[in-house]
Amino acid sequence: MNKKSVGISQLAGSVNTLSDAFDSLFSNPENSGFDQGIVQTYPAQAVIFHQDTQPHAVYLIEHGLVKLVRIVASGQAIIIGLRRRHWLIGAPSVLLEQRYSFTAITLTSSSLRCIPAKDFLYLAKTNEQFSWYLHRLLAQQIVTQMKNVEGRNCLSAKERMMRFLHDMISDQKLVKPELTGLSLPLTNKELAQLLAITPEHLCRVLKEMKQLGLIRYAKGMLTVTDTANLS
Repeated sequence: MNKKSVGISQLAGSVNTLSDAFDSLFSNPENSGFDQGIVQTYPAQAVIFHQDTQPHAVYLIEHGLVKLVRIVASGQAIIIGLRRRHWLIGAPSVLLEQRYSFTAITLTSSSLRCIPAKDFLYLAKTNEQFSWYLHRLLAQQIVTQMKNVEGRNCLSAKERMMRFLHDMISDQKLVKPELTGLSLPLTNKELAQLLAITPEHLCRVLKEMKQLGLIRYAKGMLTVTDTANLS
């Protein structure tokens, strides 16, 4: 795992993202006592934090994908979601002063900004700008989760898969506009859990999409080969 100090610079114009908001806050001389945090670059399959441990930090995803895995009472590991750029990982646990409710694992090579819990809480309580962007981001995450629930109840399995892949690609294109394909190291079981369908049904959907030339899927790696026809 490589680490580098976060470069903090003065911003010109308005702040458009929560990541920019952090830069703006920490570049303010009045906030020089705060830990600026670091950007940590993790390889794929690296554990960021474990379920049921005390929350020590909040992580802002600046690049990459992170999967959330929860161990349920039966001992089974269930993937409960994927988080991508500009999502905060661990914020609810820090705000509620509760143990992490899941294990966070990088799905791809990822860069995350680590904000110590004490600094995150202090800023949330005392800094109006920080609190405003935090509210906006968490509200957007709630809206996204509501759309996911709606999709599970109203869309067919194939439509869920198409929407899921379309959203993944749209997000990645914000970083790489030239992107023409996408590879996700997800197993059949993980994909089925994310889409709330059975593995058997998933196999039928994948087979149909492969026949249409939309994807390739082998050895736990799903590759989108035709991004234009996913919408």
